[in-house]
Amino acid sequence: MKKLLFLTIIFSLISCSKTRTLNLRLENGEGISTETKLKVNGFEIGEVNTVKLDESGEMLLLNVSVKPDVKLPADSKFKVESEGFIGSKVIAVKIGTQKEELNERSMIIVENETFSGDSLPTKMQKVINDITGKDTNDSILKELKRLNENLEKRK
Repeated sequence: MKKLLFLTIIFSLISCSKTRTLNLRLENGEGISTETKLKVNGFEIGEVNTVKLDESGEMLLLNVSVKPDVKLPADSKFKVESEGFIGSKVIAVKIGTQKEELNERSMIIVENETFSGDSLPTKMQKVINDITGKDTNDSILKELKRLNENLEKRK
């Protein structure tokens, strides 16, 4: 019985050390949850464990676990990005070049996603307009209207 307990404790310690944790700070946490993944070039390297507000209530603190075989230099960049058509969020990591690595004491600032101003409905409308030729038709109509106004002025 003691051997079983001992083996269980050893197994637990080994399995707990399969990942390492990092602390991230983020201004806007829209779309970020414990389901959010950390990815490098689309390859998953970790996930968010916890999300909470800092003492001031202005920043989110994320505790993330990272696979132990992934080397993250101290100058690595973290950025929230949309993934896929629906736009679920991921934290994209751009691997740095420094020899010093990030560790559990590091506080990493995450850049927020920069929006181009096009929401999903706007993008869908543009696709529909391209397919139906509506934008082309609209521009022809505008040009005809302008031409007509010029002809009316000459009369």
